[in-house]
Order: sequence, then C-alpha cells, then structure tokens
Amino acid sequence: MRTAHTLDLALNAARKHLAVCGSFAGYPGIVTLYGAARLTGLDDPAILAQAREWLLPFVRGEVTFKANFPNYFCGGAGTAYLLWRGHLPEAREEVRRYAEQILHEAPRDHQGILKMPRDPSRNLVWIDVAFAVTPFLVFAGLALGEERYLEEAFQQTARMVRLLRNPENGLFHQGINFNGPGKISEDHWSRGNGWGAFALIEIARYLPADHPRKAEALALYRDHVEACARFQDEAGLWHQEMTEDGTLSYVETSGSALMLYALGSGLEAGLFGATDSADYVAHRARFEKGMRGLLAYINEDTDIFHTCRPCLCPGTGTKLDYRAMPPVLNDSHAFGPVVLAAGQARLLGLETLAR
Repeated sequence: MRTAHTLDLALNAARKHLAVCGSFAGYPGIVTLYGAARLTGLDDPAILAQAREWLLPFVRGEVTFKANFPNYFCGGAGTAYLLWRGHLPEAREEVRRYAEQILHEAPRDHQGILKMPRDPSRNLVWIDVAFAVTPFLVFAGLALGEERYLEEAFQQTARMVRLLRNPENGLFHQGINFNGPGKISEDHWSRGNGWGAFALIEIARYLPADHPRKAEALALYRDHVEACARFQDEAGLWHQEMTEDGTLSYVETSGSALMLYALGSGLEAGLFGATDSADYVAHRARFEKGMRGLLAYINEDTDIFHTCRPCLCPGTGTKLDYRAMPPVLNDSHAFGPVVLAAGQARLLGLETLAR
C-alpha cells in the first residue's frame, strides 16, 4: 500500500512544475502559484516565505511572457489572494492596475464576455477564461474594497455558464466560434469543466454573505457539483470526455484534480451544511475517494500521468476530437491542479492518502 502526505504532495507538485517547466511563467504556472498561495492558510511561516519568493518576481515585473489576460503578469490569483490576506502588500498597485485593465481594455463579445484578444473579430469565447479572470477579480475586489471587481467576477463566470452549459446534463462545453461561426463545441471536456468549477467555487465561497449575487453564485456552484457527481467513475475520477467511460475515454488527471479542489473547497467553506449532515458526508466521501484515485496517477517522484495536452476546440470540436487528444506525462497543466487538490485535502484536515 502506498501512503502520501497531502502537504508534501502539494509542495512537491509545485516544485516539480518548476523543475520540469523551468519557471512559473504562463497560465499553467499561475494555477500552480495560486495553489501554493492557498497553502498559506496553514499558517506555516516557511510556506508563506516560499509563496512570497515565487510570486514577488511577478509583482516586480521581472517575469516576461505572452498571455491572453494581463493579470497573469503580476502572478494572477495567487498574488491577489495573498494581498487580500495581508501577506503581500507590495502587490497592491499592480493588482489594481491589472484589474482595471481587465475591466476597461480587454476585448469582449456582444454579451460582455471576455474573448480571445489575438483574433477579436471571430468572437472566440472559451470556458478557460472563467478561471483566468474570476479568482483574480474576486480577491482583488476583496483586498481593495472594489465592488466593481466582484461584480465583474460574477458576471464573467455566470455569462459563460449560461452560454456553454449543456442543459441536458449540466456539464460545460469548452468554446464557441472556434469550429465555425456560432458553433459550440460538442465536448464535455474534463479540464474545461474543471476550469468552470474552479471559477464557480471562488464566487460561491468568497462573495460576501450579503452580496446581491451570492445566492445565484451558490446555486450555480451546486448545480455544477451535482452535474459532475453523476459522471464520477468508480475510482472517484473523471474522463477526458466526461460522459464516456474508460473503454472510450481515458481518465484525465488535470480536470479531475480541479473538480476535486472545487468540491473540497466547498466542503471546507460549509457549502454542503454541517459536517454531520447527509449532504456533507456524501460529498466528503466523494472527495476522499477521488483523492485516493488521483494518487494512482502520481508516482513517488511526483511524476503526474494522464494529463491532456493543450487543447482548445480541436478538429471540428466533436467528442471524438477531444478523445483523440493524447494524455501526456508531466504536461505543464498537470501540476497546478494537483497542488490545489492536495492542498485542499490538507486544509480539510486530511493529512495522508493511502492506496
């Protein structure tokens, strides 16, 4: 039987990202950095020092890279989160600067949804953007007392959900207009649904209790949690095309870990009721089962298997096109979701995993 300590798994996955990719530059690194920032909730000075060490070069403008959204340049959600918690006061003006750029300069479609800036005439909208801007804007709004940022965080995610949610099963398609004008991709891609879950938990959990969007944020989150639960496999994980089992579609670890993070964060925040309620107990069992299942795809050296390579409405956007995207060992997208999920397990008091 293999046993892993959840905190070690989270920290080692962050370090593995750095070792494999060479830096945290780029949006997969921004996810990893947010996972590291959340670990500061354990109130360990060494973890805080490490998170600050990794984020400060972004805050100081020392890391350069290409990105669709400007908030990545200051370290993204991890920087805004630490600013909110009082651990990164140096970032105050940079966080405000990039939040204002999102509100006033980023291109949008006719519904006000942020779209791909590199080809604005095609109105390319994809669910990944929900994670890209929502958590950052939530914590920027909380840290700086800016209601505008909170409202924008909610609206971006809610509009994407309304546009890309399949009403027949509650899952999200990845994008629209990539495979032709007005065409929505036919997938229920694991990482795409993980990106949506990532954004939904942040607005459901962190919008203030008296915020006018709070009830709707909670409802959107719960709806997606229940939709994902219907497609969780016997090992507690999800497949590349979530509606198809292992004979047709492989287990995909990045989406699985993101959905586990969102579920675990909701448990920690009390969004499923008291710890002895039937709802909490059922979802807690799903979370722990999924974490044990995830461990089967991570070896002792923190190599992470079965992560889908970069994927954006491939081919003609059919389920077959998504199924054909191969899993990759130690893809750059692999690490951040594991940092988030394993860190969330530790924040829930789950110190070890055994498989």
